[in-house]
Amino acid sequence: MRCPGSLAMEAGKPDSSSEFADEGTAAHELASMALTAGNDAAAYIGRIIKVEDSGREFEVDEDMAANVQIYINAIRDYADGNELMVEQRVDFSHVVNVPDQGGTSDSIILTGDGEEIQVHDLKYGRGVKVDAVQNEQLMLYALGALNEYGMVGNFKRARMVIHQPRLNHVSEFACTIDELEKFAKHAGERAFHAIRVLETEKPEAYVHHLRPGEKQCQWCKAKADCPKLAKHVEEVVGRDFGYLTSDEADVDKMLEDDTVPLSDKMAAVDLIEDWCKAVRAEVERRLFDGQPVPGFKLVEGKRGNRKWGNAQEVEAVMKSMRLKIEEMYDFSLISPTTAEKLAKVGTIGKRQWPRLQELITQSEGKPSVAPESDKRPPLVLTPTADEFDTVDDLV
Repeated sequence: MRCPGSLAMEAGKPDSSSEFADEGTAAHELASMALTAGNDAAAYIGRIIKVEDSGREFEVDEDMAANVQIYINAIRDYADGNELMVEQRVDFSHVVNVPDQGGTSDSIILTGDGEEIQVHDLKYGRGVKVDAVQNEQLMLYALGALNEYGMVGNFKRARMVIHQPRLNHVSEFACTIDELEKFAKHAGERAFHAIRVLETEKPEAYVHHLRPGEKQCQWCKAKADCPKLAKHVEEVVGRDFGYLTSDEADVDKMLEDDTVPLSDKMAAVDLIEDWCKAVRAEVERRLFDGQPVPGFKLVEGKRGNRKWGNAQEVEAVMKSMRLKIEEMYDFSLISPTTAEKLAKVGTIGKRQWPRLQELITQSEGKPSVAPESDKRPPLVLTPTADEFDTVDDLV
């Protein structure tokens, strides 16, 4: 959609699944089981969920149950009096004119009046807030849902909702069906362009179709090798890479360079940091695969923290030493966050939780830099110099 050359650049790149992504898959499975069976998430505490693609296993604990329950409660509120379908495969091949193109929508809701179709997406991660407004993924899913269930009602609008319970974030976007169809036309044109680049251009020509940017580069598998992104980073920083890697690099002088405005540099920081992480990850992948990367090698990193190999055996030995309980164990109160999760799963009663809430304190957030598009109001701070009165030199 945003970078027509990325389809060609990503071709042949291996898919990778992190532990965080697999944890999200397990959370989706938990939500699906609970909604389908009409249970709360707490009913599955202790169950092991295996992620098939990676083989990783996750145990449903109170933390996962509490966060997934927030999503479940929201879906049940949206679905009240309406028709709910969980984990539905949607196909939008007709939009991009490529067979077998689609995805799985976490929840689809058809309103009882037959006028609205809803697509809900659970994002379990806690890294980046995702906005539903003009979100291409959800709009494609909405088109797929409309293609599947369009005959059920006379839908006038589509509503797309992103749920991020671990960030206490819900983002909602609604548009008319006409607006959705207009997006479908645009998506089809972009897909045609990207496929044409992949099928007809020579590899050396891909660079002319690359459009680096924060959103399109964030999850791109090829960003570590993307020449346009590397060039973009170089231009924003304002110096060539040889200068940056030299021992005599003057960072202060670089920041004061007027050739690139400081605001432009700040706007690109997230993208540059993502690029740096991608380069590091690609180097590690190649070295682990036995591929040489000139100038670099794998070494043993910092060793992990010490821990007991068998806690029960250690406990028995300590008891034989006649150590006191307070000498053997560290005790501390659970945090307000943990207490709130216990309240959500019923361990702490609804009437008991308000008593604990009254005892919670919270420090004010520290000032941080954000783009002007951020919804939070700007802070008005008094410059330090203005806090002092002018004093006569003689005094």
